[in-house]
Amino acid sequence: MRFIKLTLLVGLLTAVYSGYGQDVVKNEKSVIPVSPAQAPVPAKTTQPTTTAEKNAEVLLPDNIKLIVGLGETRNYFVRVREVHNLKKNLSPDQIDALYKFLYEKLEKQELPDLQFNGLKNEIVIELMKQTIKPEALSGHLVTMYYDKSFDPTWRDYCVQFFGKWYEQAPANDARQAMVKGLYDALKERNSSIGGTSITMLRHLTHLKEFDKDKISDLAYELMTAPDCAKSGKSSAMQVCAELRNKKALPIARDWAANSNEMFIKMSSIAAIGMLGDPSDLPLLNHYKSSSDIRLSGPAKAAMTKINKSR
Repeated sequence: MRFIKLTLLVGLLTAVYSGYGQDVVKNEKSVIPVSPAQAPVPAKTTQPTTTAEKNAEVLLPDNIKLIVGLGETRNYFVRVREVHNLKKNLSPDQIDALYKFLYEKLEKQELPDLQFNGLKNEIVIELMKQTIKPEALSGHLVTMYYDKSFDPTWRDYCVQFFGKWYEQAPANDARQAMVKGLYDALKERNSSIGGTSITMLRHLTHLKEFDKDKISDLAYELMTAPDCAKSGKSSAMQVCAELRNKKALPIARDWAANSNEMFIKMSSIAAIGMLGDPSDLPLLNHYKSSSDIRLSGPAKAAMTKINKSR
C-alpha cells in the first residue's frame, strides 16, 4: 500500500539516517500569499439522489463499479489493483463516480481504516495523473478536510494532498483554498494534522509564493507549542533542521538526550547533525554505540555531517 502517510514516514526515516536531504529552496526572499478572505471554495458532493444519477451508475464500466464498491467483491486488494490500472483519460462520469466514493464515510462501510483510506488515497493519486487535470479535485479535497465528520486519517490525507497536488492543480479559487487549508491545519496541533501541514508547507518552499523563513518560524512555533502532538514535534523538528533554523538546536540537544519518544529522539539526533557543531560529538558518539539501530544509524550519519563541516 503506497499511502502518502507511509511515504512521509519513510521520508522521515530516510532523512534521519542520511542527516536530512539537500535543501532545494530556490527563492529565499519570497512572500507568503495572502490567504483568501472568503471561506474555502466548497466542492459539490456528487451523491446520486435522482433516478437519472442512479441510472448513470448502472452505465459505469465494471472496473469503476468494482473500485467504488458496486461490484461483486469489496476486497481491498482486488479493488486497489483496479485503481492502479485506471486509464489516464477517464470520462467525466467516471471521475464523478470516483469523487462520490471519496465522500463515503469510514463508519458506513466494511473495510478497516487503513484499507479504506488507502483505497481513497490511491484514487486521488490516479486522479492527479490524469492527462487533463481534474478541475474539481482541489475543491473536493478542501471540502472534505474542513468537514470534521470525516475520520481523522482521511482529513490528514487531504492535507497531504494540498501539498502534493498544489503545483499540478488548475489555477482556480480552490487551489488557493488549499493554501489556506495548509495554514489552517497548523492549528490542529494536538493531532497528526499539524505535523502534516508543516511538512507539506516545507515541501512547497521551492516556490516563490511560500516564504522559507516564515515557514521555518511556523515550524518552531508548532514544535514548542505545549499542546503539540508527538508526531507534530518530530515533523516540525525535521522542518526546522532542513530550513537551517538554529533556534531549534538547543531543543534538539535536550530531546536527543532526554526524550523517551523514539521518533522525537531520532529526529532530534538528525537535526543535531544538520545544525550542530563538534561539541555535540560526545552525545552522538554515545548513541553511535547503541545496540538499537534506530539510534546508532542517525547518530553515525549526524557525526559524519558534523565532521565534514569542520
